[in-house]
Amino acid sequence: MEINEKKLNGVVYTPRWIVELILDHLDYKNDIYYKKIIDPACGDGAFLSEVLVRFIEDAKRANIENKDIKENIENNIFGFDIDDNAVQRCIARLDDIAEKYELKNIQWNILKADSLDKSFISNFFGFFDFVVGNPPYIRIQHLGSQRRAKIQNDWHLCKKGSTDIFIAFFELGYYLLNKTGKLGFITPNTYLKTKAGEGLRNFIKFNKILKTLIDFEHNQLFENATTYSLITILDKNHKKSTFSLFKGSRESINFVDNIDIENLNKDNWILTSNDILQKLNEIEKRGLPLGKIAKIHVGITTLADDYYIFKDPIMKGNFVEITLKDGRKFQIEREILKPIVKVSVLKNPNEDQNRFIIFPYKKAGDKHVIIEENELKEKYPYTYEYFQTIKEILDARDKGKSNPVAWYAFGRSQGLDTSFGKKILTSPINLKPNFIVWEKEEYTFYAGYCIKYDGDLKLLAKYLNSNDMEFYINNISRNYQNNYKSFAKSFIERFGIGDPNLLKRHEQNLSRVQS
Repeated sequence: MEINEKKLNGVVYTPRWIVELILDHLDYKNDIYYKKIIDPACGDGAFLSEVLVRFIEDAKRANIENKDIKENIENNIFGFDIDDNAVQRCIARLDDIAEKYELKNIQWNILKADSLDKSFISNFFGFFDFVVGNPPYIRIQHLGSQRRAKIQNDWHLCKKGSTDIFIAFFELGYYLLNKTGKLGFITPNTYLKTKAGEGLRNFIKFNKILKTLIDFEHNQLFENATTYSLITILDKNHKKSTFSLFKGSRESINFVDNIDIENLNKDNWILTSNDILQKLNEIEKRGLPLGKIAKIHVGITTLADDYYIFKDPIMKGNFVEITLKDGRKFQIEREILKPIVKVSVLKNPNEDQNRFIIFPYKKAGDKHVIIEENELKEKYPYTYEYFQTIKEILDARDKGKSNPVAWYAFGRSQGLDTSFGKKILTSPINLKPNFIVWEKEEYTFYAGYCIKYDGDLKLLAKYLNSNDMEFYINNISRNYQNNYKSFAKSFIERFGIGDPNLLKRHEQNLSRVQS
């Protein structure tokens, strides 16, 4: 299979130890030769190879004859995949294993089929004791429009948002199982926290089917794929509000706790012990959440930073000399520049980054609007000439979509009116909280978030730089390599502000607005 075809079909090949781990947690070991099992996205047979070995070995232990083993294989082991080449490799792989046990001419139920084609797959609903696999990971917007519409129509959990088709495979797997069936998948852990995963989280919780989660956190399991992985074990017969949580890596899997699913926040499933969950709930429920007493905003987004933002430009009276990365130099009017902070590298409030952004906007009341092209050409001729030189580059932004504001406008309008003024700044990812008060009102910012608060910014920043925030982020936020954590709005906005002085100011502001 070509690399681009692998990407198109969401192919990530599964290491054997993961296959064994999933089958062990499904208890697919003994008394399995009459049990039906399917991998609905079987690829070249990573799961089915181990399934076949266990199936035959279990039958041999029970002294079942080869002709009966062959018949049971044909009745009980199934695999479907959308890629014909993968299906043929899977069959060849299974034939090799079967021949070692002197089993020949098996009529495999390994079919080229789109498992998400509901008109086909519904014939197998309620049919299986086990569903296993590593379903494909493909953002639904990367599919062709026809297939995307069909998946959204057929699978309830994929109807909303920018979802991934592995979520549809969870729904499919549930319906393939019989009343006591079990499912074991390895997938990205994104469904725990994203809006797109909300339907799946609610589905699992409502049906009380979550038996086990094995979270690999920031450990990378797959070659050539940066994926934060999670093993999910579902059991239709579980009917409990608790599940077993494990964490680890290839070298070590450790039990954490039996978690009450009711303790999990509906917007963000945090995989940790019950004691930590209780403390996190206490933090979120105290006082008011940060998102209620303050406004959290993203910064400027140009979609072409190298052509708008310049570090250490040379000031020459009313003009500035800028240098592109390819060495070309241009003069532009100093008046069209604004000072800007790159928050992702900001360490302290006294830092002078000496960065400036070409800002082709003007104030109209309390809003910034684009400077019309004729005005730009007349008032800032050097800047206009520069923009003309890079017009082809600017037009290629956003996959070549036409900019609805102006061809020289920023790629996005976010941050135009909210990024100036006094604020608290935070990097999008960091090892520890580093909320920095920035009092230079003329500065805008990018590559981070700002917090606007009509009160004592230093007191709020001190509260946000607390051990409580570090504990909170370490447990609720998305993990990145080397233990970096996300400080995105979605992770900090529910942090509870319990300081009475901060809350008092918020109440005063509310009263002023209402009066």
